[in-house]
Amino acid sequence: MMKKVLGCIICLFITGILIFPALSSAQAQSAPASETSEPGKSEKEDLGEWWLRNPLTYKPMPEQFLYHLEATYDWTRDTGNQTSDNHSLSALLTLRKKIFTYNIRYTFDKQDTAKRGDPPRQDMNVTLRKSTKHEIHNDFRVALTDRLFFSPGMFWLEDDYAQIKDRYTYYAGFGYALIREPRLLVNVFGAYAYEELDYISDYHEVYKLLEDWEKADGAPDYDPGTKRSKMVYLYEDVRFYLTRSVALNQSLKYFRDTDDGDKYRWNLSVGADIMITQHVLATLTYNEDYDNAPESIMGLRKRDTSISAGVKLSF
Repeated sequence: MMKKVLGCIICLFITGILIFPALSSAQAQSAPASETSEPGKSEKEDLGEWWLRNPLTYKPMPEQFLYHLEATYDWTRDTGNQTSDNHSLSALLTLRKKIFTYNIRYTFDKQDTAKRGDPPRQDMNVTLRKSTKHEIHNDFRVALTDRLFFSPGMFWLEDDYAQIKDRYTYYAGFGYALIREPRLLVNVFGAYAYEELDYISDYHEVYKLLEDWEKADGAPDYDPGTKRSKMVYLYEDVRFYLTRSVALNQSLKYFRDTDDGDKYRWNLSVGADIMITQHVLATLTYNEDYDNAPESIMGLRKRDTSISAGVKLSF
């Protein structure tokens, strides 16, 4: 499955690279100006960060095919009782034609954790723990009004640290622009979601050991097959332009099981984009993941936080 997913992503990027020259030529031609257009500015400048805006906010609405591509790399190192390197790479491709917008985001996280051994060979005995995480978010949007949109989509996750083989989360719902000012954008989204979750074989082997030790009662939610859940998915995001070169971002994703209120998770992200050049930005991000129902079979903590700095390329 992972090879198929990566193959689709590679095809998308190759396609994007091939069509960029043609799109650039097409977008260089004259086109309708936006609400904030000024004489002497190019069309791309007139549209601004169009991928963050509803297409119906432009008067008249752009008729041409639009694209946006960005890639972000973050690295964090923690030292002390243990040394940890965290690498995160994400890429976003946005395509738009009139009222239809498609977003695909791919995120890859790699963590190398080295823990010192016991004395007297503390500096020599180093145990290295490696883990990787892949996530893809497909999002399709249809603008209904200049504030309201309809969006079906899907999340896919593979996380070997949490021993998740595949987690598919399908959703469909409506979003609305609460605030739409020149320096402040606030959007909210609500949807019904359906989720399927499968664990890797090692996870099931651990459960068999618990059965042998007569401790399987500590994992009452264990399912040897695919775990299926009906959920509510809520999302909100904020973008505030502190200056022309500095933008503050905040987003919150929230999932809750409709059949069991104790099963919920959320992700909070707060950060800043600092423009260095037109296409290069420095980033600073605080990220927090919380899962109120982690599998006791794994002994995972409910909360996971990180602070990272990196660079973003935006075209």
